[in-house]
Amino acid sequence: MLYRCFCAGDSKMSQLMSSCLNLNSLSINFQPGESNKRPFVFVHGNTQNDTCGKAIIEFFRLRGHTTLSYDLPGHGDSKLDKVDYRFADLIDLNYRVLTLYQLHNPILCGHSLGGMIQAGTIAQFKLSAASLILCGSFDGNPILEEKRLQGDQGSTIEQSLNDYVAESKQLFEAQFKYDYFANRQLSDDLVEVINRRYTQPDANAANLKTLGSFSARAELVDMAIPILILHGVEETVIPKSLIDTMAAHYKKIRLAWYEGYGHNAFYQAPELTNDYLAQYYDFINLLNS
Repeated sequence: MLYRCFCAGDSKMSQLMSSCLNLNSLSINFQPGESNKRPFVFVHGNTQNDTCGKAIIEFFRLRGHTTLSYDLPGHGDSKLDKVDYRFADLIDLNYRVLTLYQLHNPILCGHSLGGMIQAGTIAQFKLSAASLILCGSFDGNPILEEKRLQGDQGSTIEQSLNDYVAESKQLFEAQFKYDYFANRQLSDDLVEVINRRYTQPDANAANLKTLGSFSARAELVDMAIPILILHGVEETVIPKSLIDTMAAHYKKIRLAWYEGYGHNAFYQAPELTNDYLAQYYDFINLLNS
């Protein structure tokens, strides 16, 4: 069920909609559940849309959780009203969505950039009662971490992302909500082409070029929230070595690996994702005391 009706006359609503990115331009999928279950919120990765989260959203919906997902600006069915926004604005936008729907003690889940947005939201707004699921994602800017660990060889990810952005305007045809879950059998290389064919290139550039020195690690370590990592062993966007290094900083963390899969593992192998979520369901429902 899609809810996109906002009351502009409400003072709180006007404040929520007055920031850099407009809430009213978002395509939001909200399905209410049982009040005693923690709400589940999914944010997709850069140049995709929330269709990639269909199976993971359904996992929580079938267990009675309120679920919410949305398309980022310039992605799927969400308009791109402003091109000169920054990554920090996406964190602010995400928090305003949580506030609008009054989603307390949430389980926040994100793929790739979406996971960074969720991690940043928890860190910036001190959501110590949240849980975090990272799908092919990281707790900071992976380019900086790769450079720190690999030195000059760490430029591999940076060059890959620069090329990804540079090719976007050539590949772009029209903004369109492509169903990633229905086409999950496609290779990661082909998915990268489709991503840029149907996503606004200005949004792609803003999302990746403004990550800067972003890191949520210090705050997340301090809050000790439950974190579940769903990650492909064959990842090239965020290599396994980065996840291994990251995980060593956290005490309350679980890692689930997808052998033979890369960046889109969590929706390309939905049965395995379902198994992992069932295995760690109690863990990610933990509330910090």
